Amino acid sequence: METGTQREAKSWAMFAISGARLRPLELTEKLGIKPDYYHGSDTKDMENRPLPGHWQLNSKLGPEAKLNDHIWELLKILGPVRKTLKEFTEGLDVSIYASVEFASEFSQGIQIDKRTMLLLGEIGVSLEITPWLSPANFGESPRLRK
Repeated sequence: METGTQREAKSWAMFAISGARLRPLELTEKLGIKPDYYHGSDTKDMENRPLPGHWQLNSKLGPEAKLNDHIWELLKILGPVRKTLKEFTEGLDVSIYASVEFASEFSQGIQIDKRTMLLLGEIGVSLEITPWLSPANFGESPRLRK
Protein backbone atom coordinates (compact mmCIF):
# COMPACT_ATOMS: atom_id res chain seq x y z
CA MET A 1 0.00 0.00 0.00
CA GLU A 2 1.23 3.48 -0.81
CA THR A 3 0.71 5.26 2.46
CA GLY A 4 1.50 8.64 0.94
CA THR A 5 -1.63 8.51 -1.22
CA GLN A 6 -4.06 7.24 1.42
CA ARG A 7 -6.88 9.73 2.06
CA GLU A 8 -10.13 9.62 3.95
CA ALA A 9 -13.25 8.92 1.95
CA LYS A 10 -15.75 11.78 1.48
CA SER A 11 -19.38 11.03 2.28
CA TRP A 12 -22.91 12.31 2.67
CA ALA A 13 -26.18 10.75 3.87
CA MET A 14 -29.90 11.38 3.85
CA PHE A 15 -32.86 9.77 5.58
CA ALA A 16 -35.89 9.16 3.37
CA ILE A 17 -39.38 7.75 3.74
CA SER A 18 -41.40 6.98 0.63
CA GLY A 19 -44.56 5.17 -0.37
CA ALA A 20 -47.85 5.60 -2.16
CA ARG A 21 -49.78 6.04 1.10
CA LEU A 22 -47.28 8.44 2.70
CA ARG A 23 -48.80 11.75 3.80
CA PRO A 24 -45.74 14.00 4.26
CA LEU A 25 -47.54 16.87 6.01
CA GLU A 26 -49.13 14.50 8.53
CA LEU A 27 -45.74 12.86 9.15
CA THR A 28 -44.14 16.27 9.69
CA GLU A 29 -46.84 17.16 12.22
CA LYS A 30 -46.64 13.82 14.06
CA LEU A 31 -42.85 13.87 14.33
CA GLY A 32 -42.47 17.60 14.93
CA ILE A 33 -39.53 17.58 12.52
CA LYS A 34 -39.37 19.79 9.45
CA PRO A 35 -38.03 17.85 6.45
CA ASP A 36 -35.42 19.22 4.07
CA TYR A 37 -37.58 18.07 1.15
CA TYR A 38 -40.96 16.41 0.65
CA HIS A 39 -43.68 15.84 -1.92
CA GLY A 40 -47.03 14.13 -1.83
CA SER A 41 -48.21 11.18 -3.91
CA ASP A 42 -50.00 13.61 -6.24
CA THR A 43 -46.59 14.60 -7.71
CA LYS A 44 -45.84 13.40 -11.24
CA ASP A 45 -42.55 12.58 -12.94
CA MET A 46 -41.43 13.99 -16.30
CA GLU A 47 -43.58 11.43 -18.14
CA ASN A 48 -46.64 12.39 -16.08
CA ARG A 49 -46.56 9.18 -14.02
CA PRO A 50 -47.44 9.45 -10.32
CA LEU A 51 -44.55 9.35 -7.85
CA PRO A 52 -44.86 7.87 -4.37
CA GLY A 53 -44.92 10.34 -1.49
CA HIS A 54 -41.48 11.30 -0.22
CA TRP A 55 -40.14 12.84 3.02
CA GLN A 56 -36.41 13.54 3.45
CA LEU A 57 -33.82 14.78 5.97
CA ASN A 58 -30.26 15.53 4.88
CA SER A 59 -27.17 15.30 7.05
CA LYS A 60 -25.81 18.80 7.64
CA LEU A 61 -22.23 17.60 8.13
CA GLY A 62 -19.61 18.33 5.47
CA PRO A 63 -18.21 15.72 3.07
CA GLU A 64 -15.07 15.23 5.18
CA ALA A 65 -17.14 13.76 8.04
CA LYS A 66 -17.07 9.99 8.37
CA LEU A 67 -20.14 8.16 7.11
CA ASN A 68 -20.91 6.87 10.60
CA ASP A 69 -21.01 10.50 11.83
CA HIS A 70 -23.47 11.47 9.06
CA ILE A 71 -25.76 8.58 10.00
CA TRP A 72 -25.48 9.35 13.70
CA GLU A 73 -26.33 13.01 13.00
CA LEU A 74 -29.60 11.87 11.39
CA LEU A 75 -30.34 9.38 14.17
CA LYS A 76 -29.91 12.09 16.84
CA ILE A 77 -32.81 13.92 15.20
CA LEU A 78 -34.94 10.80 14.79
CA GLY A 79 -34.08 9.06 18.07
CA PRO A 80 -36.46 11.02 20.30
CA VAL A 81 -39.41 10.19 18.00
CA ARG A 82 -38.39 6.65 17.03
CA LYS A 83 -41.52 4.98 18.45
CA THR A 84 -43.84 7.31 16.52
CA LEU A 85 -41.65 7.00 13.44
CA LYS A 86 -41.76 3.20 13.50
CA GLU A 87 -45.55 3.13 13.99
CA PHE A 88 -46.27 5.72 11.28
CA THR A 89 -43.96 4.21 8.68
CA GLU A 90 -45.20 0.61 8.87
CA GLY A 91 -45.38 -0.63 5.27
CA LEU A 92 -43.39 2.30 3.84
CA ASP A 93 -39.83 2.36 2.49
CA VAL A 94 -37.63 3.82 5.24
CA SER A 95 -33.95 4.15 4.37
CA ILE A 96 -30.75 6.03 4.87
CA TYR A 97 -29.08 6.56 1.52
CA ALA A 98 -25.39 7.29 1.63
CA SER A 99 -22.71 7.99 -0.93
CA VAL A 100 -19.01 7.54 -0.33
CA GLU A 101 -16.34 8.93 -2.66
CA PHE A 102 -13.04 7.12 -2.51
CA ALA A 103 -10.21 9.38 -3.71
CA SER A 104 -8.14 6.37 -4.79
CA GLU A 105 -7.83 2.65 -4.26
CA PHE A 106 -5.72 3.50 -1.21
CA SER A 107 -8.53 5.38 0.56
CA GLN A 108 -9.51 3.96 3.92
CA GLY A 109 -12.68 1.89 4.00
CA ILE A 110 -15.84 2.81 5.85
CA GLN A 111 -17.06 1.43 9.14
CA ILE A 112 -20.48 1.64 10.77
CA ASP A 113 -20.36 1.03 14.51
CA LYS A 114 -22.52 -1.53 16.32
CA ARG A 115 -24.57 1.05 18.20
CA THR A 116 -25.55 2.79 14.95
CA MET A 117 -26.48 -0.47 13.22
CA LEU A 118 -28.53 -1.57 16.24
CA LEU A 119 -30.51 1.68 16.31
CA LEU A 120 -31.11 1.54 12.54
CA GLY A 121 -32.54 -1.96 12.94
CA GLU A 122 -34.60 -1.02 15.98
CA ILE A 123 -36.48 1.69 14.09
CA GLY A 124 -36.74 -0.34 10.88
CA VAL A 125 -34.37 1.69 8.71
CA SER A 126 -32.44 0.08 5.88
CA LEU A 127 -29.04 1.42 4.85
CA GLU A 128 -28.00 1.76 1.21
CA ILE A 129 -24.41 2.81 0.52
CA THR A 130 -23.27 3.79 -2.96
CA PRO A 131 -19.47 3.79 -3.27
CA TRP A 132 -17.68 5.54 -6.11
CA LEU A 133 -14.14 6.35 -7.08
CA SER A 134 -13.30 10.00 -7.72
CA PRO A 135 -13.29 10.53 -11.53
CA ALA A 136 -9.93 12.30 -11.31
CA ASN A 137 -8.35 9.01 -10.20
CA PHE A 138 -9.87 6.46 -12.60
CA GLY A 139 -6.50 5.83 -14.26
CA GLU A 140 -4.53 5.72 -11.00
CA SER A 141 -4.92 2.02 -10.33
CA PRO A 142 -3.71 -0.74 -12.64
CA ARG A 143 -6.86 -2.64 -11.67
CA LEU A 144 -9.00 0.19 -13.07
CA ARG A 145 -7.10 0.71 -16.31
CA LYS A 146 -8.42 -0.91 -19.48
